Formats: sequence, structure tokens, C-alpha cells
Amino acid sequence: MFLSDNKEDFLNFPKNLYKDDFFYKTKAEDLSDVIKLFIICENNEILARAALMHNKALSYKNQKTAQISYFEAKDDIGAVQFLFDEIKIKAKNMGFEYLIGPINGSTWNKYRIALPSDNPPFLLDVYNKSYYSSLFENSGFDTIAEYSSSVCTNLCKKSDRLEKFKDIFEDKGIKIRNFDSNNFDSELRKIYDISIKSFVNNFLYTPIGFDEFYLMYLPFKPFLNPKQILIAEDTVNNPIAFVFGFDNLFSVGKKSLVIKTLAQVPDPKFKGVGSFLVELLHKAAFEAGYDNIIHALMHNDNVSSNILKGEPHRLYRLYGAKL
Repeated sequence: MFLSDNKEDFLNFPKNLYKDDFFYKTKAEDLSDVIKLFIICENNEILARAALMHNKALSYKNQKTAQISYFEAKDDIGAVQFLFDEIKIKAKNMGFEYLIGPINGSTWNKYRIALPSDNPPFLLDVYNKSYYSSLFENSGFDTIAEYSSSVCTNLCKKSDRLEKFKDIFEDKGIKIRNFDSNNFDSELRKIYDISIKSFVNNFLYTPIGFDEFYLMYLPFKPFLNPKQILIAEDTVNNPIAFVFGFDNLFSVGKKSLVIKTLAQVPDPKFKGVGSFLVELLHKAAFEAGYDNIIHALMHNDNVSSNILKGEPHRLYRLYGAKL
């Protein structure tokens, strides 16, 4: 085996690894903040790749932390161990104390490993080869966080509870409305303002600017449905909560909705608004004839995992190793 850092080979490897895979969708990979590319080759064949990155705002347990990013590999434990050993040596020589992965720079980008599952992935789910978790776990990495997606099939909601809370929030001057697609940029700014306040205490959170946030959501613009995005505002029209949903275009034979994001500003006087938005979206989905709703990618210790209840659907892990 030998080591390479050829950028073109690095970018082309996933296209060959996932060739003819229905669930794999190519996405531009931003390598501008990468410290070093690592490609493991043997007999003119690429076996594994990853990048070493450093997000200066991200640390794990107050240790200087680097990230394994853009990981992809064939089912070859020897090659992957070689890959990780080389990354660990480089990171340790640079003064890093801990290594986490896979995470493409920050939790705003793709991160985590999807565990093997009999349930198919949904649109924008974490997707990877089924053996990836075993490659990490057999290469000296520990699980540092667990996540789950759940599916709810019982969408028939009684209106009594919703009407009760509707009256409570209306008395407080809180207004609920759909996303205004005619004012996409300003609406996205409101969602951004809620997000950065809501997520600030999340595991491994690091801040990003609006321009970067905007580019993440811009691909949704052509196919978003305003009825699947609800925004709550206070008495002076300040955004205080939102729930972001979209059609699961991977679903075959059933009408499926994905709840991607639920966020609420951390203010006690707005307690319960996020839950209310989710229930409203469930009710709207039921009335529109949906068969299920997938609550996507929740940290198992996050309070939203208690709000978004359902049957287990898919599981994920994030890994770390002391250097």
C-alpha cells in the first residue's frame, strides 16, 4: 500500500465507489479548509480516502481537536487502519490531542456514520456503505455521540389539544404562518436567526455566517413547499421558532414527509411553541394524505428527541480517538 494526496483522485473515488447506487447523490466537496488529503492505494486501485481538517471553533472536552473529513473506503480494514494511522501521526505532530469523525468541518455539514439498517435512507439522510461503522470501531475509535431518526405513522391528530394551545399562544400574541417563498432571502434570514440562537448549546456546535447558511439552504429553493415550513413570530414579528419539512422523494409507494429541522429561541416565555409547530405539521400532513413523517437525525440527548416521537427508523454514530 502507498499514500497519495492527488486531489483529482480524491474527488473521483466516491463516484466509482457508489457507481449505480440509487441512494448516493453527488455533492460538491469544499476542500479549501483541508490541512491534508490522504488516499490509500494498492496495485493502482484506491482503497480509502479521508482529509484532515481543523475547525478552530470546535473542540471536544477542552482538547485541541482535529477532524477526519470526507471519509470513504472499500471494505478493507487493513487499508483503513493504514489511513487512520497516517492521519493520527500527522495530527499528533501538529499538536492535536483528539480526533473526531467523520465530520466535514462542522455539524452544519455532513457528519456521522449511518449504522446498518433494514430501513432505506430518506432524502438528505446520512448515507454511507453499511460496513463503515465497523471500520471505525475496529480501528481504535470510540463512540462519542449517538443519533437517531424515527418514523411516525399515526398521523391522525385530535384537534382538542391543538385548539387549546392555539388559544394559549394567540393570547400571548404569537403568530404561526407558512414560509413565504416569494421572499426567500428574507425568510431564510429569519430561519438563520432562530437557528444560531437555538443550536448554540448543541453538541459540537460552531457558528457560521449567514452567507454560508444561505448556500446550504439554496438547493431547497426549487422544490420547497411553503405548507411544510412553519414559522412562529412574537408580537413585534420577531421570529422565535420554525419547523422545516420536505417531501421524502426516496419513498416508494407511500407519501412520506421529512422533518429536517426544529428550532426555537431559548426563552421560557415561548415554551412549547416548537412542539406546537410539529403537531400542526403532523395535522397538515394527515389532512394532505401523507402515510408517515420521518423525524430526522436527532441527537439522542437532545430535548427535541422527546418532542419528535415515533418508531425507530435509522441510527447513527460519531466517533473519536485520543491522540
